Amino acid sequence: MSGRRRLTRVLAVLIGAFAVWLSAAGTADAAPESTASAKATSAKEAPTCRVGAYLSDLYDLDPAKNAFSARLTVWSVCPKRELDPLPDVAFTNSTNAEKSDPAVTEEGGMFRDLVRIQGVFRQDWDLRAFPFDRHRITINITSRKTIDKFRFTPDNADSGANEGIAPDGWKLTGLHLASVEQHFPTNFGDTTLPRGQGSTRSRLVVEMDLLRDDPTAFWRLTGPLYLMVLLATAAFLLPTHGKELGMAERLDSMQSRLALLGGGLFVVMLNLQQVSTVVTSTVGLTLIDALHLLTLVYVLLAVVATVLSWRWTVRGGDPVRAERNHHRGAWIGLAGYALVAATLVLYAARVG
Repeated sequence: MSGRRRLTRVLAVLIGAFAVWLSAAGTADAAPESTASAKATSAKEAPTCRVGAYLSDLYDLDPAKNAFSARLTVWSVCPKRELDPLPDVAFTNSTNAEKSDPAVTEEGGMFRDLVRIQGVFRQDWDLRAFPFDRHRITINITSRKTIDKFRFTPDNADSGANEGIAPDGWKLTGLHLASVEQHFPTNFGDTTLPRGQGSTRSRLVVEMDLLRDDPTAFWRLTGPLYLMVLLATAAFLLPTHGKELGMAERLDSMQSRLALLGGGLFVVMLNLQQVSTVVTSTVGLTLIDALHLLTLVYVLLAVVATVLSWRWTVRGGDPVRAERNHHRGAWIGLAGYALVAATLVLYAARVG
């Protein structure tokens, strides 16, 4: 009988210990959820204002200087006047933004502020797909308050752009506002913030989508290249083995061909320098750069072929066979050039 009592006591102790362990585990698992829930609640309860923008003008788009100019109107609608972010926001990618005085009105218990901004804004332009490039340029409006004290709420429903905006060579295809968190590795001397952890502030990003709208730009910049390729190809299609032509005449024709190809190299390099003043990119080779390099390779191969033909002729090679090789190589080279160039253009147009 005593054995049964001892067994019952041991089982009771084990069951009690197991219950205590389950309770502790449940509490531990719930703690992070509670903390996360508290953080989410805190984030949701952070004071906010509805902020929108109207783009009235977009001009002086200058990829060479990594900049563009714009005029826009920005408004905020806040439940409290002291929450209004517009009087002290920072336009963090502008060099000289000018802002009008705030114009605050009270409407239906809400405080609306409206300011006009004009300035030059910095922008990194990726021109690798020129002239099929598309861009999303931005205006960054950053709050002076930390994220726990204020957040932007984008007003995309009322935001928009002037339909008459027409920057030279471009087309505005869309405007969108986004609210993001911007972390800074400093607390800017604010002793209420912990040291070494930096600070996070709300940022309103005005995003504008652009499409290049200049169909003649591509042909103006690449026309000399195609003309040079056609001339180089034609030079190999001219007859050079006529019976009336002696060795001296054949060598003279090859010398003229070398002069033409040498001039072509000069034209391609000169055109590349002129293009560099129009199409600048710090990211990598542009489509126009790739087409220039392709043309240089084509002309250099033509020079090599001419030198080899010269050596063949001097050593008494069959002129009929040389001319046949010239014609075949010219057509193959032209087809290869067209195929590679078309592939480059189509790829740029697809991913641009």
